[in-house]
Amino acid sequence: MNDSSNKNNHLLLFLCDDCTEDTSFQLTEGIYFIGRHSNNSIRLNSPSVSRHHATLMRRDSANGESIYILIDGDLEGKRSQNGTLVNGKKIIHHSLRDGDLIAFGSNDNQAVYKQEVSDNIIIYPYCDLNSKKSKSESLTSSNLAREKLQDTLIVSELNLKNSLENYDIQRLASFPELSPNPILEFDFSGNIIYCNPSAKLSFEDLLKQTNQENPLIKDLKPVSEENHGELIIREIEIEDKHYEQYIHYLSKENVMRSYIFDITERKNSEAKLKYHALHDSLTGIPNRDFFYWQISKNIQEAKESLLSKFFAVLFIDIDRFKNINDTLSHSIGDKLLEYFTHRLVSVIPSDYFVARWGGDEFILITPLELINHEDSKIKKKTSAQVVAEKIINVLKEPFSIEKYTIFTTCSIGIATYPEDGNDEQHLIKNADIALYRAKQMGRNNYQFYTNTLNKEKTLLFELENSLYNSLENKELFLTYQPQLNLKTNTLEGVEVLLRWQHPVLGVVSPSKFIPLAEETGLIISIGEWVLEMACEEGTRWLDLGYPPIMIAVNVSGKQFQQDNFADKVKEILIKTQFNPEYLEIEITESILMQDSEKTETIIKELSGLGVKFSLDDFGTGYSSLSYLKKFPFNFIKIDKSFVTDLVTNFQDQALVSAIITLAKGYNMKVVAEGVEVETQKKILKNFRCDLIQGWLVSEPLIREDFMDFMASYQQKTIND
Repeated sequence: MNDSSNKNNHLLLFLCDDCTEDTSFQLTEGIYFIGRHSNNSIRLNSPSVSRHHATLMRRDSANGESIYILIDGDLEGKRSQNGTLVNGKKIIHHSLRDGDLIAFGSNDNQAVYKQEVSDNIIIYPYCDLNSKKSKSESLTSSNLAREKLQDTLIVSELNLKNSLENYDIQRLASFPELSPNPILEFDFSGNIIYCNPSAKLSFEDLLKQTNQENPLIKDLKPVSEENHGELIIREIEIEDKHYEQYIHYLSKENVMRSYIFDITERKNSEAKLKYHALHDSLTGIPNRDFFYWQISKNIQEAKESLLSKFFAVLFIDIDRFKNINDTLSHSIGDKLLEYFTHRLVSVIPSDYFVARWGGDEFILITPLELINHEDSKIKKKTSAQVVAEKIINVLKEPFSIEKYTIFTTCSIGIATYPEDGNDEQHLIKNADIALYRAKQMGRNNYQFYTNTLNKEKTLLFELENSLYNSLENKELFLTYQPQLNLKTNTLEGVEVLLRWQHPVLGVVSPSKFIPLAEETGLIISIGEWVLEMACEEGTRWLDLGYPPIMIAVNVSGKQFQQDNFADKVKEILIKTQFNPEYLEIEITESILMQDSEKTETIIKELSGLGVKFSLDDFGTGYSSLSYLKKFPFNFIKIDKSFVTDLVTNFQDQALVSAIITLAKGYNMKVVAEGVEVETQKKILKNFRCDLIQGWLVSEPLIREDFMDFMASYQQKTIND
């Protein structure tokens, strides 16, 4: 039904040289199909236009206003061959605004969308822009006649659809000439022997067809005495219209009587609902449900095909998307998702299937071409690799959203069918595992699934579950690695290192469980426990008569940025009675970058108590000199990566020497990590490095062994 209640008239003005007469069309219906095929609501007979090129869909709001949404392709998710552009940009799903310039396939098929307040608009419910007939001929008197017939409705269409009993049919047959719905009778040969006025108006051209190809009679089963009185209900499609047809077999009268009802509006509404059910409302691409349907279809076709059909599933995740939502707002994040989708679609062929999985995750099905190589895996991987590289490369250019210039990257996990799974669940799971690996490898890359990754993922899952109870089960413990003063050759400090004794897996590497603790948030409670145990141990050593030494404790970014971090440190110092002068808190440069003002406040507050601070892993990050000037650090720690090749690598020597000189200028002490041989120690001593730490001095020791180590150094100092 036409909706004349809209406050604005929605117009589509086509800009083409070949159009005859007026080419402005008022949009009133809920849905329009645009394309080259004759059954489209708006037909564009151009080589650059696809058969079903685009769809216009009306969305009504509660206040009575309406907008039209332009969708590239049909409602089944099949996109056009040459694309649909709005204001020069390729779209998938676009809410039209007044003045939008639309190009269907090429600039030869352009239209302008307008919103006007006017009552004098000619309405064209169907238009063929390339027809030789004028537009006035396109709008035939049949439309008006049908509207008049509708006013004389005697038997309602709704009642007829709900339940057509024999009695109803007999009753209807008594006034066929007055019925607003088409009624026809066919003989057994398919010849039309009767049609009421409505049928003549509705199917003028079809009434001239007398063969079995006439859609009104096509595929009907032959009439026989056995099916006398039988009523068959079916749906038929004629051009852009959908009909429900009731066929009553009257074999004794040698007649098939047909009652026909226009259900186009209902079918269009169903298609609209189906589209919304299977497509993402923000980006316009298929959603997760649609993806599950498509991948099941791909797998079924591959299993039934005699030829080998391979494809890959690419799981795509926008890196650090949460930071954009948190810092710039969710509306900017939504815009980024839309623009990201456009970029993604622009680099993949139209026959590839892409869907939004949810949040900042997307998923892609890509057919795998057989590249000439002996190893079939390399064939498939090379093909999928090309797609992944295109996606990563297209993100190198920043996004301009409102007043922001946003650089972003993505990580991709790839699983191939059938090697990595022969059903949808395994393929998706394994692509997700590969995605996790890509993030572990530093993001902005792609990784293929391997069986090893699955084992690692399973292990990480087990570790994460076990980590929750590790503190309660007393599985965590501390080790201590001494720091040697190169000038006095005395023990001056110790770094506290966390270890985990898993009841089944044994000692778990910190590189495995620390990231898990960070992700789950357990690092806060674990970090507080480490700090308290370290201070408690330092107090015990002093009570036992050992000389005071600096105790260095690593603090994570999440723990440091807690609002109560400074208060927590004070609480632990009071509880353990540990002298803050001997507590050293190690932080990395990444912490300084998160909230520099908050970091400065915390450092100054705790420094006022006597707590020392060291900048860990200096040289591996941005190494901004402004941090050294702004924050009152007491120590700089040179990362072991610069010490490992110190003997042979002159560049490392120059860098280490420069760091030490710089630190001296700021009155800071330097600690070199990872010292393992005497030659490294000698070079560092010549560079005037203050402290060294590494296996040359001692491996990390458990509490009892470290106490013995302190005792031996204390005795050595006495003897010297």
